[in-house]
Amino acid sequence: MQNTTAGGYLPASFLDWEGHVAAVIFTSGCNFKCPWCHNYDLVFSKTDPIKIATILNDIERRRSFLDGVVISGGEPTICPSLIPLMRELKSMGLPVKLDTNGSFPNVLESIFDEKLVDFVAMDVKAPLNDEDLEIVTGVSISSNLLKKSINLIKKYAPAYEFRTTYLPELLSKEKLFQIREELDDDDHWVVQCFKPVNCISKEYLEYKEVRAEVVKQLLPDIKIRG
Repeated sequence: MQNTTAGGYLPASFLDWEGHVAAVIFTSGCNFKCPWCHNYDLVFSKTDPIKIATILNDIERRRSFLDGVVISGGEPTICPSLIPLMRELKSMGLPVKLDTNGSFPNVLESIFDEKLVDFVAMDVKAPLNDEDLEIVTGVSISSNLLKKSINLIKKYAPAYEFRTTYLPELLSKEKLFQIREELDDDDHWVVQCFKPVNCISKEYLEYKEVRAEVVKQLLPDIKIRG
């Protein structure tokens, strides 16, 4: 881990893991290119690298003040040092949350086998078919990979949530309902409101922010974040 780097680090967050004061480690790079994504710099590895060893030293120093550590991105499961990093954090006795797009179920399987994670948040970007996924993610991806990850998470994650960002210009309300159905009306599903901030595709900066009240009218019994 000595020469491994991260794309960013937040020493303390009250927002990235509900009910937790958590340090957040951001990995660099992502295999998805969602046009609305607000993490442009991380997706394209434009941030200044930070040594993981430096981050771990800081987390160790402040361990008694933290409820856990979130590993986010970018997409953490494309990072070769993800599992060694999770082992290090677990050896400190810290709970770990992983944010992922679910495109590498084999990595999730290894994480579950070693019991390295306490909470998994997976983004379900679109209905689970290849065509819709390519429109929303900007890349060609097999929906079967995401379906496998969803099943693994439901079966093995100690705690989890599925997240969908709602932007009507890209994801219609009908497709939103379809995602709900494909997740078997899972009560761990959260709908996030799109915000036009630092988007990968600049045209999305012109779109209006989605208001939580609008989503609540569509899905009155679903948790809304935004």
